[in-house]
Amino acid sequence: MALILKTLTSCLLIISLTFKLIHLEYFEFSLVETGISNWYYAAIIARIVIIVEFIIATSILFHSIKPKILSSLLLLLCIFYGFDLFLKPEDGMFSSYFLLSFYNKPIVISTLSLLLLSLYIHLKHTPPAGKRKRSVIINISLFLIISILTFSTNPIYIDDFQKNETSVEKSNLDWSTIYQNCEEKNIILTPETEVFFAFLSTSCYYCNSAAIRLGVSKRAKLNATQIVLVFPGNIKDTEYFIERNRCDFPYIRISKDEFRKLAGNEFPAFFKVKNKKETNYYTGRTLNLRELDNLFQLN
Repeated sequence: MALILKTLTSCLLIISLTFKLIHLEYFEFSLVETGISNWYYAAIIARIVIIVEFIIATSILFHSIKPKILSSLLLLLCIFYGFDLFLKPEDGMFSSYFLLSFYNKPIVISTLSLLLLSLYIHLKHTPPAGKRKRSVIINISLFLIISILTFSTNPIYIDDFQKNETSVEKSNLDWSTIYQNCEEKNIILTPETEVFFAFLSTSCYYCNSAAIRLGVSKRAKLNATQIVLVFPGNIKDTEYFIERNRCDFPYIRISKDEFRKLAGNEFPAFFKVKNKKETNYYTGRTLNLRELDNLFQLN
């Protein structure tokens, strides 16, 4: 019975970490949206959780780490999963992103129970030191495999964390049309207001990705910087883009010529503008994790 229980728990953890590995980007989104982490640390935390789950899953079966260490890891994992029980169903850390609960909070409770029962059995039936030593070698090998797999399939890029020089020394763009469109849409922009304009094309993959991150950041924390989305194209595509990516910000639409005149030919493009003069310019690459934290004050 004990072996069946431990095997079931390990299999559930393996399934959980497999879903996290497949949908790692969404797991990072959930960490930011629920306030557990900012963008800067979310990528690291997500990968650590996957590796820790794997260590626990294999340790339950192989008894490869000391009971006290395993109990500490299990406790941390239980607390981590416990967050999901206090969130609204639509905001659930796991139910929203195809992870542990599979849209069902009772499964989270069942998993927590299995983890605690497995811990109890592990403490009651600790194997001899010799056997545990052999298991350590096995588990270290498996740990190296899961670490390499995690970071190779979902690499972390230095560009996402470095500080970029985005300041514009000399303003040379005409923002009159943008401000006029904002006025017509009842978007109030005062001369003292710093506005973040996001130029997004509805058919651009990187624009969609940036919009998702903006939406996640807004739900994590309302910031002081005013954000306005700028689109070319028709109203139907624009509204579908906003709904699909859950980026509920004020928006305006301008002609394609005007759009390219301001944004250039590289999308997405982002500008901080104050008193109708751009002060900062970002591309999809330079608006990285560090800059998102600064923009939404998630530091």
